[in-house]
Amino acid sequence: MKRILVLGGHGFMGKNIQNEFSKDDKYQMFYLSRRDEVDMTNEEKLTEVIRQIKPNIIIHAAAHVGSISYVSENAAEVVHDNTQMYLTLYKSVNTIDRGIIIINPISNCSYPGLIDIQNENNWWDGPIHESVESYGSPKKMGYIISKCYEKQYGIKTLNLIVPNAYGPNDYLDEERTHAMNGIIMRMLNSMNNKDEEFSVWGSGSPIREWIYMPDVGRIIKRIVDDSMFDLPNPINLGQEQGLSINDIVNMVKNSLDYDVNIVYDLTKQDGAPIKVLGNGLFTKYFDDFIFTNYNEGIKNTIKYYLKYI
Repeated sequence: MKRILVLGGHGFMGKNIQNEFSKDDKYQMFYLSRRDEVDMTNEEKLTEVIRQIKPNIIIHAAAHVGSISYVSENAAEVVHDNTQMYLTLYKSVNTIDRGIIIINPISNCSYPGLIDIQNENNWWDGPIHESVESYGSPKKMGYIISKCYEKQYGIKTLNLIVPNAYGPNDYLDEERTHAMNGIIMRMLNSMNNKDEEFSVWGSGSPIREWIYMPDVGRIIKRIVDDSMFDLPNPINLGQEQGLSINDIVNMVKNSLDYDVNIVYDLTKQDGAPIKVLGNGLFTKYFDDFIFTNYNEGIKNTIKYYLKYI
């Protein structure tokens, strides 16, 4: 029976991975994060954890993440922590067992900021957008670190590029949650307060691709079930379908049946104008995978936040 360690196992991605893997008992699963006093920047602690668990697979779902304003205001801490997590993880795996396979999700903000359709072959074709460079840069560095450890020590990593995520189990702090979840939380609060206006951060025009986080859990589960560790590396988890912030705001508004006037806070950053993942490689290897449609995903996410707001 394979032993799988999910680092960041109680976070947004980790909880959705946990929900998916809990549907059968084929694996011995271990979910650890800071709440278990597992600090991924602490090499001694992480090495001891890996030594005790003896995993066959590690899923690196941990991250120091937040909104565009958060990663700008805390740029030094964000870039340091995320880079250090990678350095510590690979040093620990190299110390304990070079046969461990690492699954490494990477945010698509690691793509060049000026590329509209983000295909794997243009991942290196320009700088990361300055609004997210503190987060996207260490994610790209994680890929470089993985390739260097494979070259020298033979450690295998599968790097998955993930679009903007939404869904249940994210932060309840508007500054730390992902963009669509933040819109849903703020609109629920606005509706409860009977506000007549809802403020969109920025112009509302940027187009993004969004993935329902439980779908990420389903894809990772399938990769593990079918031992798909020799996929193209990196590979987009892409639909090649984007929606603007305005589209999302109106879909949430309609789902809530909330009659509110939309206004725009132009003091907030927009970020890159378009970020949509190309899906050519994904559809080649996952031709029968059906992503959760946006309306269903938004309704499910609203249900999640209604438990807390």
